[in-house]
Amino acid sequence: MNAAATLAPEMRAVLDRLATEDGPQPDPTLLPPAEGRAVAEAANRRWNRGGPAMARELIVETPDGRRAYVHIPQDDSRAQAILYVHGGGFSFCSAATHDGAARWLAQATGAAVVTFDYRLAPEHRYPAGLDDCLTVWAGRDAILPGRIWSVSGDSAGANLAVAMMLRLDGRDLPQSGLLFYGVYDADFDSPSYRAVADGPGLTRDKMRRYWDFYTGADADRLADPCLTPARASDAALAALPPLYLNAAEIDPLCSDSERFAARLHALGRKDRFDRIAGVVHGFMQMSLWLPQSVDAYRRAGDAFRVMT
Repeated sequence: MNAAATLAPEMRAVLDRLATEDGPQPDPTLLPPAEGRAVAEAANRRWNRGGPAMARELIVETPDGRRAYVHIPQDDSRAQAILYVHGGGFSFCSAATHDGAARWLAQATGAAVVTFDYRLAPEHRYPAGLDDCLTVWAGRDAILPGRIWSVSGDSAGANLAVAMMLRLDGRDLPQSGLLFYGVYDADFDSPSYRAVADGPGLTRDKMRRYWDFYTGADADRLADPCLTPARASDAALAALPPLYLNAAEIDPLCSDSERFAARLHALGRKDRFDRIAGVVHGFMQMSLWLPQSVDAYRRAGDAFRVMT
């Protein structure tokens, strides 16, 4: 597959604009961690401009002493909340880089959306980030009391969201999950890893480095379902709450979502899966310029209302 030939015109326009505005950029996965994070932060913060205005935005201290950022939409249901886990290859990005994403998700779902920062690799390898997610989940009612909670995440954040549900093992589960172009396996020979090995955007080599940052190069990633949820047992997957999954068509991770959705469907589950044509990994960050991103949030909001 020629990935560049299948880009939607709107996606191509965004990539061309980024190339014009930013010029050549270093690969953050080849830089020291602090420098790589600075590059990722600068690249992602632009997407926070514009977007939906919230009725209220709060900063709340969690029981374990970290900050949680609460986005309450204009049409807040006053009943629902979503804990949102940001992506970034387990190593980059933050609640700040995904502020815009949180606001778009809040508007689309009518639920309050809560973001937070978790420990990042390679300084803090698995399961440090997952443990932080579980800690925030356990203290969620102190952040925003009286709500029914769901979970959401993009990319590595989707992996952490599913891993969190698997670790909960049927106890205290979210009401639902919204999962965007997630990391669910570590098969670098999947159809999409082969087809989109060199991007645009995310590449196979970058994903290899992200995995090495997160687990170390010698870890048996396929044996631990909290690393590769697509390989979890039938019983563990059957016990998950209702899920919505999407995938970007031009993304090394597309097969991860396709295969994960297929496993869920084979169990008789009714989880909805959307593959968004012509877009690259991370496209939901790009709502400022990309109509497919805005539409993806609408689809997620529609699915959320059905599940809850």
